[in-house]
Amino acid sequence: MTTLALRVATFNISGGEKTFEEFSHATQRSHHKTLEILIKRMDADVLCFQEASQYIDIDGIAHSLMDEIRLTREYEHFFFGTTLSMETHMQVKKDIMVKGIFNDWWNWSKGNAIYSRVPFGLLSDPARSGVPRNIPLYRPISYEGNRDSDPRCALLTRLKVPPYPFLSTLHLTTLVGERQPPVIPRKNEQAYLLRYQQMCRFLDLVRKNVLEKDEPLILTGDFNATSDEFCIAYLLETENGFVRLIPENEGPTHTGIEKPVDHIFFYPRSRLVEYNCWIEAGDLSKRASDHLPVVADLKIK
Repeated sequence: MTTLALRVATFNISGGEKTFEEFSHATQRSHHKTLEILIKRMDADVLCFQEASQYIDIDGIAHSLMDEIRLTREYEHFFFGTTLSMETHMQVKKDIMVKGIFNDWWNWSKGNAIYSRVPFGLLSDPARSGVPRNIPLYRPISYEGNRDSDPRCALLTRLKVPPYPFLSTLHLTTLVGERQPPVIPRKNEQAYLLRYQQMCRFLDLVRKNVLEKDEPLILTGDFNATSDEFCIAYLLETENGFVRLIPENEGPTHTGIEKPVDHIFFYPRSRLVEYNCWIEAGDLSKRASDHLPVVADLKIK
């Protein structure tokens, strides 16, 4: 059986994207350099991002902090999956969308992204070239301009290299008032339920074609859930046999939360030969976003 060594990183770039959208050109240039150095330091074969964003200006030119990754010329394969956009979800309560209107942007969008040195394959036939699929996990009836009503999606792809692992990155719900004071009564229970439902939908998506066939699956993302939350401890690990890749320096990955909420998982355990995982917790990471990247070296069969 073929063995594959792969380095995977997951990173919620939200803090960096806010810098890109709101600050001066000088600050943006400085931040671009920080991100470029950080990405080179991580040296991942596959980079999974959450809350990547871009806008299209009046001349039809797309602008994104993620452009800096393409400029490194290290990642030939790229896919951006829109979760939220002006075009579909225009809401005057969302400041960045109002800014877009008065700057004559044609569109602004936010979502998940995958950059890879390894080609993407078709989900049905990974020996042939394909593109990732953007799968909705949660679609509120209406978007109200805050994260309580944010749609949520998962990107799903397959790598075009034996043993052709599936790879997914997702970003689960967090609610206003769930954690930071003033905490709104019962908001955390609502958030737990939403994350559980979204994880159930992801598992329904992959059950027959991945899990039941014991196909290798790397699952990454900002789960907005610590490892002891039901959607991870029971649903992913106990009931479905996913392995959480535990960082050797386990600690917070997001400001104000004592345990990591950004994770990398692998399925099935029997096809995981070995791994080493860590949180990229240096000053560069802290300057790049309000989340810290999680990186893992995997050897799978």
